[in-house]
Amino acid sequence: LALAQEETKVDKIENINFPAAVIDMKVVLAKSLAFTTLQKEIQKLEKNYKDEIQKEEDQLKQEQEQLIAQKSVLSNEEFKEKEDAFKQKVNKIQGKVEKIRRELESTMAKGMQVIQQEAVKHMKEIARKEGYLLVFDANTTVISADKINISNIVVDKLNKSLPKITVEKKKEKKVD
Repeated sequence: LALAQEETKVDKIENINFPAAVIDMKVVLAKSLAFTTLQKEIQKLEKNYKDEIQKEEDQLKQEQEQLIAQKSVLSNEEFKEKEDAFKQKVNKIQGKVEKIRRELESTMAKGMQVIQQEAVKHMKEIARKEGYLLVFDANTTVISADKINISNIVVDKLNKSLPKITVEKKKEKKVD
């Protein structure tokens, strides 16, 4: 009898037609083909920048060694001038590294924004078709039934409409 009452409760719960759904945007991003390509593109850019900076750092190390070797033969004034010029080069490289870091973060943020906007477009379309009045974020929802989670449906539509995203490296002006 208790088991029959429990099954009746489950049937009643499953038959409730509450016009709401949940979506887990973290899952949507993780399964998004465009997000995967965005990450790969950013990693490729990051590697190219690291290689570029490494060459400049190696060059600075050589200059530093030469400067140290010249210290005994240069006057204090000449050494100070060369040391100041070297410090300016170091500061310039540090500024460049910071600029690159900000640029990569900005590019990643813009790419994620494009993906999220596309996902929201699909989420709205699903909500309209299915009659959902509310769509909750799964990460802020305490409990939800799997049958109202539309994350995978959004992922499927997103992967069809936005299979990849391209990142363009800004051509920077050489300043020497």
